[in-house]
Amino acid sequence: MIERYGEDDFYGEVSESYILKAEEELKVTFPRSYREFVKRYGSGGICGVELEGVQGHVGASVVEATKRWRNLGLPMDIIVLEDSGEFVRCMYGAAESDDRVYSWERKGTVLQVRYPTFEAYVLDVFREGIDNL
Repeated sequence: MIERYGEDDFYGEVSESYILKAEEELKVTFPRSYREFVKRYGSGGICGVELEGVQGHVGASVVEATKRWRNLGLPMDIIVLEDSGEFVRCMYGAAESDDRVYSWERKGTVLQVRYPTFEAYVLDVFREGIDNL
C-alpha cells in the first residue's frame, strides 16, 4: 500500500542514531513493530492518514506529539502514533511487551484497546484512507 499510494508522502529510511535520539528524548524504547516501521519509512501517511515518526536530522514528530499529549495527561510510558486533535492512537513502550494500539482522548484517564497489533492498525487506517479516495 505504501509503495502504491504513499511513496512520496513518507520521509524515508532513517538511521538507528536518529531513532535512539527520539527514544532518549521520550525516555522510552519504541516497540519492535513500530521501530521497524520508523526505520524503514521514517514518518508519513496515505490519503490523509499521517503516522508520527522520525524525520532524521529534521527532528521527530513522534517526540513532539508525545510530549504535547503527555502535558495533557498521557502516561509517560506511552508514545503517540497518530494525533487527531481530540484523541490519539498510541502504544506502550517496549518495556511493556504490548503490541496493541490504544486510543486516548484529551483529558481522558482510560486507554482503550483499538487494535490487537501495530500491523493491524497500520493496515486498517491505510485501507480506510485508500477507500476514502
